[in-house]
Amino acid sequence: MSFLWIASLIVLCGSLGSIAGLLWVRKFVTFEKLRPSHEVGGYLLSVVGTLYAVLLGLVVVDAMQQYQHAKCVTETEANTLADIFVMANRLHEPERSKVQLACRNYIGQVISSEWSHMKCGGYCPIARGRAVELMTMLVAINPENEIEKALYPSLVQESSVFWQNRQSRLLSAQNHLPAFEWVVLVLGGLIVIIFTFLFGLEHFKLQVLMTGLLGTLLSLNFALLLFFAYPFNSELGIQADAFRSVEDIFSN
Repeated sequence: MSFLWIASLIVLCGSLGSIAGLLWVRKFVTFEKLRPSHEVGGYLLSVVGTLYAVLLGLVVVDAMQQYQHAKCVTETEANTLADIFVMANRLHEPERSKVQLACRNYIGQVISSEWSHMKCGGYCPIARGRAVELMTMLVAINPENEIEKALYPSLVQESSVFWQNRQSRLLSAQNHLPAFEWVVLVLGGLIVIIFTFLFGLEHFKLQVLMTGLLGTLLSLNFALLLFFAYPFNSELGIQADAFRSVEDIFSN
């Protein structure tokens, strides 16, 4: 099921569920019974709503930062690979052809295979082998002239940056929001919505509308959190565009 369908289902369930809960409560508790508790309940709802808003905001911001980090390391990995490919032009043969072929093989494997593995939090063993092969090849280069001697430290450094960003990308695909946090957020959202059932308006249709909007707002936050917490899992998430762009550079 695509992310858009899941997000739509979350929003639909949140809005309709909150309205259904309100209708069920008002079947047993009338407006007259709720009116005396409005003053005290209003203060408690302010406290509960504020605490939950802070909690939800912190979790969403943290997920956004992790998403941006995953996007950054993905682009850096691809750009570093392009740097290695370009710098290899100054190497002697056959080292030049070997390094550039290794770059092509690795990036092709990432695009064709590893990206689909990352949606499940995994990686492609073949792509990992290609990366190790490339790094081993760069470290084993024996400079033969002054240009290569000056270039060699940069190639080694770029290979280290390349590997570090690859590992960070794979860790970002594996590290998701813990199940315990999801439970806390869902229970907190339910508590906030249930609290609104303990208040009544004389115009009941207006209260139904307000409760439905509250449920929709909370559900939209959950959908947003789901998107940021799983950066490589949805069709709207991080794609292999950076690697495809570099692959075009290799072709030209």
